[in-house]
Amino acid sequence: MKNYWDYIENYWALINYNIHHIQHSELKASIILTAYGIFFGLAYDVGHELLVTDSYKLVFYCLVGIFIILAITSMVFSFRTFMPRINKKLKKSVFFFNDIKNHYKSAEEYSKALKKTMLDDEELVSLLSEQAYINGVIAAEKYSNISKAIKFMMYSVFAALATILFESIL
Repeated sequence: MKNYWDYIENYWALINYNIHHIQHSELKASIILTAYGIFFGLAYDVGHELLVTDSYKLVFYCLVGIFIILAITSMVFSFRTFMPRINKKLKKSVFFFNDIKNHYKSAEEYSKALKKTMLDDEELVSLLSEQAYINGVIAAEKYSNISKAIKFMMYSVFAALATILFESIL
């Protein structure tokens, strides 16, 4: 049979696997928001130089409006990637940062609770399982939000290209 600590290490590996996905989703969201910041900055700088005839202004503004709506939708999903919803119905855990902050008044009190948990095999496995669950839920939500952000970003890129092509043809 496996060593007990190898068994516990599997829980930590699962938690770290989910943290890895959380970090990548947040990195992608940061890149998307940065790209939009650069794009809107450039658009602001050159926007006054666009020459669109009066007969095509409605079409041009519709294309710009579609781009803006898609870009804002993408940015909303990017921002949502940074704000996970935390399930507070689980029991207090020595591994969950929010519980550490809200339930332990001092480092000594936390240290005693952590030592007690580490010596109680059933409690340790239970809390690690819950932490893996919480991280998995957060990772899944972030992945869903960043997937939507990327999808709407691609749509907005196509709308921007259509707008640029329309403006350059005129």
